[in-house]
Amino acid sequence: MRKNKVIVVGSYNLDMTLTTAEFPKPGETVIGKNLTYGHGGKGANQAVAAARSGAQVHFLAKVGRDLNGEQAIASLTVEGIETQSIQRAINTPTGMAVITVNDQGENSIIVVSGANSTLSAAEVEHESQIFAGADVMLTQLETSMESVSAAITCAQKHAVCIILNPAPAKVLPQEILSKINIITPNVGEAEILTGISIKDEASLSQAANKLHAFGIEIVMITLGARGVYLSNQGESKLFPAIEVETIDTVGAGDVFNGVLAAHYSGSASLDEVVTLAVVAAGLSVTKPGAQSGIPDLADIHTFQRNQAVPINDH
Repeated sequence: MRKNKVIVVGSYNLDMTLTTAEFPKPGETVIGKNLTYGHGGKGANQAVAAARSGAQVHFLAKVGRDLNGEQAIASLTVEGIETQSIQRAINTPTGMAVITVNDQGENSIIVVSGANSTLSAAEVEHESQIFAGADVMLTQLETSMESVSAAITCAQKHAVCIILNPAPAKVLPQEILSKINIITPNVGEAEILTGISIKDEASLSQAANKLHAFGIEIVMITLGARGVYLSNQGESKLFPAIEVETIDTVGAGDVFNGVLAAHYSGSASLDEVVTLAVVAAGLSVTKPGAQSGIPDLADIHTFQRNQAVPINDH
């Protein structure tokens, strides 16, 4: 099986995760149960998910010249990810996320972007050689918009499929949206991008059609516990989420995107690739931590065999 070459342009954050029975209300103090540190950031999570799913991954990001940055690069290298394109900020610390998880597995996150926000278009363009021969470029919105735009331009010049996970949510210019091949917003992000309030399948279809009108070929709106809505070539389909016990939903969307990038190709069955990504995202919520819960391809295939779910093995 040929491995996809995937370029992930995005963020790395040190994750500090707190668990508590209930989220505190404004002005309220609650007692936490546990405190753990881990590797996160949407870009890094997606890179790890793609690598564990079998892709050859190059990660273009920016960390600080600090211990957290050193540990980030070491951790990604252990995952088999190419880290030579990771930039180092001199006077800005590595990004950090403070994550609170309640007993229902819901999460609340505060992100301090740090070095992520200083990734420049020039730094992305300086690494443009890594885009040569790539199959997929996956990016998000946790780094500067100039870096995102530069990454999209580099990918387009090398005829690389562009997947945009438009998170965190923001309005994007037509100039960027028109260059995207696949977009993967959640419901809130899709509402911000389109101005359409999504309440049912009809409004999902309206939002998808508006995204298509921007020039985007494939639209995948992630619905959390309900699964993923796919719109492509005038047809739409709902892929239900797998039934699992939810421990921690942090990073589930990143797992979906990373596995999608690892297996998407023009020749592969899109339905099978989306199914693979949905299963991976579902498995990821059964363990705590953004990256510690990311399944590898063997885990995904084992679940599919046990549940008689079609396996994509292109």
